[in-house]
Amino acid sequence: MSSAVEVPEYAVQEEVRIDPTRTALVVVDMQNDFVTEGGSLRVPDAESTIPAITTLLDLGRAYGMRVVFTQDTHRDGDPEWRIWPEHAREGSWGWQIVDALAPREDETVIPKVRYDGFYGTPLDHLLRLWGVTTLVICGTVANICVHYTAASAALRWYDVIIPRDAVSALERFDLESSLRQTAFLFNGRITTAAGVRI
Repeated sequence: MSSAVEVPEYAVQEEVRIDPTRTALVVVDMQNDFVTEGGSLRVPDAESTIPAITTLLDLGRAYGMRVVFTQDTHRDGDPEWRIWPEHAREGSWGWQIVDALAPREDETVIPKVRYDGFYGTPLDHLLRLWGVTTLVICGTVANICVHYTAASAALRWYDVIIPRDAVSALERFDLESSLRQTAFLFNGRITTAAGVRI
């Protein structure tokens, strides 16, 4: 039995101002297996978000923001492979962050074993050392790793901003429902990459 479900409306802000000294850009799981043709768990719209993510990276780098990349990381026997096809095997081509968004030497890459970028990682510790209070979160997958990282950030009282053109999902509904939850439940701000301003 199928039925149509509409996602309730949520606010999309034309402009969101940030303090670059208190903000980090978190790029979630933009790895070959999710983004590039031939990837084992490719998200159809992920590649099309690269220009928007590049806009955010250019802004962050120009103003000295902290930039963090999460990197989904799995090894033999990982129980997640019972849920999803094998993906992001540590050291493989699919595990690597896409060349178009390659981290710079002074940027932080956080390997993670679950959807949440905070779970079992030093992310919270680093953000607090840096004095960060606001996270601009982008990448893939909107309702999985982006969503759970945003939720975990909000539960730690970070302000969360998600540029909607810089995230992708396997299904349009999943993208919209995740953004609505971020706005409604986490008091997050939804905007666009061009809408993030200093």
